[in-house]
Amino acid sequence: MTIKIIVTVILSLSVTMGLSQKFLYFPTWNIDSLLEILPDQTGVERVNSLNKLAQSLSYINQDSSMMYVSEAMDIAKQIGYEEGVARTLFIYGQNQVFIGNYPESVKYYLKALQLYDKLGLEKWKAVVHTYIAAVNYYARNYEKAIENCNKALSICRGENGNESIFGPIKDTMSIYLQVSLYYFLSDTCDKALDLTLKYLKAGRENNFDRTDLFFNTILAGERYRCIGEKDSALVYLNRALDFPDENQNIITLKYRAYSALGGLYYRQGPEKQDSAIIYFEKAFKYYSDNGFLFWASKVAETLGHVYYYKKQLDTAQIFYHKAEKLIHEMLKKKSWYRHDSMKHIVSWGMRLYVPMPQGQSIGLMWRNASSVYYYLYRTNEIAGNTEEALRYHIAYSNANDTLSEIRKSEEVLRLQTGFETERYEGQIKDLFQENAIQSLKLKQSGYFLFGLGVLVILVIIVAILLSRQNKLRNEQNNLILQQRLFRSQMNPHFIFNSLTSIQNFILDAESHEASKYLSRFSKLIRHILDSSVEEFVTLEEEISTIENYLELQKIRFKDKFDYTIEADKAINPENVNIPPMLAQPFIENSIEHGIKHKKSKGNIFIRFLLKNNCLVYEVEDDGVGREKAQEILYKHNKDHKSLATAITHDRIKVLNKKLKIKITLRILDLNDNEDKPTGTKVVLTILFI
Repeated sequence: MTIKIIVTVILSLSVTMGLSQKFLYFPTWNIDSLLEILPDQTGVERVNSLNKLAQSLSYINQDSSMMYVSEAMDIAKQIGYEEGVARTLFIYGQNQVFIGNYPESVKYYLKALQLYDKLGLEKWKAVVHTYIAAVNYYARNYEKAIENCNKALSICRGENGNESIFGPIKDTMSIYLQVSLYYFLSDTCDKALDLTLKYLKAGRENNFDRTDLFFNTILAGERYRCIGEKDSALVYLNRALDFPDENQNIITLKYRAYSALGGLYYRQGPEKQDSAIIYFEKAFKYYSDNGFLFWASKVAETLGHVYYYKKQLDTAQIFYHKAEKLIHEMLKKKSWYRHDSMKHIVSWGMRLYVPMPQGQSIGLMWRNASSVYYYLYRTNEIAGNTEEALRYHIAYSNANDTLSEIRKSEEVLRLQTGFETERYEGQIKDLFQENAIQSLKLKQSGYFLFGLGVLVILVIIVAILLSRQNKLRNEQNNLILQQRLFRSQMNPHFIFNSLTSIQNFILDAESHEASKYLSRFSKLIRHILDSSVEEFVTLEEEISTIENYLELQKIRFKDKFDYTIEADKAINPENVNIPPMLAQPFIENSIEHGIKHKKSKGNIFIRFLLKNNCLVYEVEDDGVGREKAQEILYKHNKDHKSLATAITHDRIKVLNKKLKIKITLRILDLNDNEDKPTGTKVVLTILFI
């Protein structure tokens, strides 16, 4: 657990937010100089200047950028300047990226790509593909990002496989480095490392910029770490520290290397912890003193984790509070930096050429806040500071609510961006095919055959569009099902009653009981939030969640039921993965409808058995039975519908279709010798194909 947290915070995140944008072709110009010469220009010259203005402003002031690019578009169309039109389409796409409208940006980029292909401008075709890759990177469609980078590389190399058919070698190698980031994010670290080393080799042979080589030396170290070669990682990180301090970018980036070294030393065990702390503290001091708010807060949080797992909670809290203060400053400013002028300094490898979209920055701030609030809650809980623990738990829950909304928006953007990319790529491909067929038919003067070909193409286009629309509809239905399932798991009455019970413990001065149940409640909520975006969890995690849920229900129904959880000895709970919260609706039904109406104390039996290479998951109760429960429920609420059970049936259908498993569900009514109901048993059988 310790290693996982340190690696996630210091190393993985640092590369995830690496210098992806640096490798895009994004020149900027002096805005004042352009505004000075613009009044005297007409025609092509004016279009070019307007486009330069719009591009330079696209990540600073989108409204002004759109004003200039719209004028450029109007003039370019009037004078028939198609290259100028293509450029304006490209800049429209850039503006949509920076305001977070990724699907719309893809539309403009692909329209520009179509026009550049018509004009035979191979360089700009490659450039547009790299931007489409970047948009899909923001939307977390990494496969589509890699695909478009490879298309750009195929253009750069040419049909004969040359390293570059346009411009210097730097253009091609920069795409190598861009796709290496996407491989890293897809957990393909060996390919990411290979491309980074190729970039460094080409850079040394062709005298690339010193800052560029310095940053990629750090990247090589971090990617060696990713494949588990810590000695090589240390060599490259220390090699980066030997670079001379030629400029502010290199000076600042060295503290990224210090942080990475701290993480590597920490992984080597207790005897290296003091060295790790020295590197972390050096990075924290620089970032905090110079106003790099985000990275200062991340390193402070990491130092908190180091001391937390050393069980030095007072020192851990000092650093968590420092991180909290920096987070508040960030959220207030809605910026990672204390001063706007710092945005142009390379602090962690990002924003050297093109900044990250604002939505991405805000999302990472809230992820940072959620983690820090959680550990402030945990340290106060362990120290017995019940009121502070409760305060930070509320802050943690609020941060997670915000994150949940952000994740939903990101998921919608991911689906829409992927759909738009495929749809417009398909349209362009179909148009190219149609033009080729038309040309062939005209040469042959075969009008009948030509008409038939057009008809066939139209049928194919309709079929493709219908297929893709059906695919998108299925994905949207899956999202709706996930949201309905999430709402069914997060029963508001259960949450309210649990919090009320915990509050009563606090009011009755039973701080120990309050702390115990607050811990169970937080673990349950955290698991539900985490599992809502996961397809599988370990059996060990599932059992822990069920136990926390039942313990909290026992607060509500005091002395109303007991429970037993059994797992077959042949099962290793740490190695078996199952869909999360699969039986939770049935456990809730056992309590709410079976045992709740029973006069005597009830029992719930939960079993995990191994039969014929299948995992059998049983939930059994000795309640009043389904028929009696339905009769009681009908008296109180005639219109009640069991949504949770229906959603679970739908979820099982989706899982069976999507994953390599086969799940069957049976609900059995239990009766005694006199055929009187003695409870209900739910049996879920999971066959891993």
